[in-house]
Amino acid sequence: MGRNTSVVEEDDFVASGPTHLETIDWDRPDHQCSVTASLVQATYVLESDRKRNQKLSPPWWMTFGFELINTIVDDQDSSIFGAIYRNMRYNDQTPQAPHFVIAFRGTMLEGGNIGQDLSHDLLVGDGGLGSTSRLKKAMENVERHISEFGSEGIFLVGHSLGSSVAMLVGANMATKGIYLKTFLFNLPSCLTEEKTSRRLIARFLQITPLILGLAGAVGIFPLATVASLGMAASVIMIDTLVVASGIATLTSLAALIGASVLSMQKRMKQGQRTSSFTPYVFVNPGDPICKNWVTYFRNHLKEKKKSPFQLAGFVESGVLNINSTRSRGMLEAHGLRQWWQQGMNLLKLEEYGSS
Repeated sequence: MGRNTSVVEEDDFVASGPTHLETIDWDRPDHQCSVTASLVQATYVLESDRKRNQKLSPPWWMTFGFELINTIVDDQDSSIFGAIYRNMRYNDQTPQAPHFVIAFRGTMLEGGNIGQDLSHDLLVGDGGLGSTSRLKKAMENVERHISEFGSEGIFLVGHSLGSSVAMLVGANMATKGIYLKTFLFNLPSCLTEEKTSRRLIARFLQITPLILGLAGAVGIFPLATVASLGMAASVIMIDTLVVASGIATLTSLAALIGASVLSMQKRMKQGQRTSSFTPYVFVNPGDPICKNWVTYFRNHLKEKKKSPFQLAGFVESGVLNINSTRSRGMLEAHGLRQWWQQGMNLLKLEEYGSS
């Protein structure tokens, strides 16, 4: 759940970035959306730079007056999955501007990342992401940053898998009475009520060829071996999309089945102070990974109807933002680039909460 990084053009700010944003107005929600999404993109490109010996990432933060002050590295594969940026113009801007932005990237579909990233994708659906070393590393970095600089003016942002990390970090900090403004782009919607096995099987058969075909197209597997991977693919349901991985390790599968949930998540489930944590959830209706948040917000939160969906950190309130601009397919609808595109039609719905 993230992006295909095989095309270097995605990393090039001049080719792909919001070059139309010459002046940033932090009082405008669309500018907040564009800049924070760009900083998540910067985190993707930081990891690409690390592996490709390139330097394409700096324009993604320098253009908006930020500096990179820290990277957050996965202990298992040494990949950069998060970064902390400082707004160097903070003192001269509106109170709506962030002082620091802590950004988390999503899944990268290329060698060196796919194994660890997809094993975390699987855990999103199971609720086991909170037990991973990556989440612990994210929490340690955020807590260390707050102890040094304080919590004022900190934004948490993430895309896809990274938005799940940002959600859990923000919800956990809320249990400690620290409320961080949080932007979640294409947050995976996790099905918490089991559907019929026939539906699961049907979805598996529907989506597995697509995923494996994509894997072959972007060079994850040789095309000649793609067909044989169908039988070995392991899957987890995320409503209308199944993430399929033929290379997930037995260890990650065991973690998927038997992962214990941290006491942090138990506190969240008990509703200890998380109701005041109100993340901004950005959804594209054409994205099957995240589109069910529309149902969740409108039914479960607003109308108090029973819903099979719940936010990844048992969060009980939020602000739903919908990109109503028509996307050209599922991959574009789940992509990060849409959130800084000029002319994006962003609909902000009212704040929903359980109180």
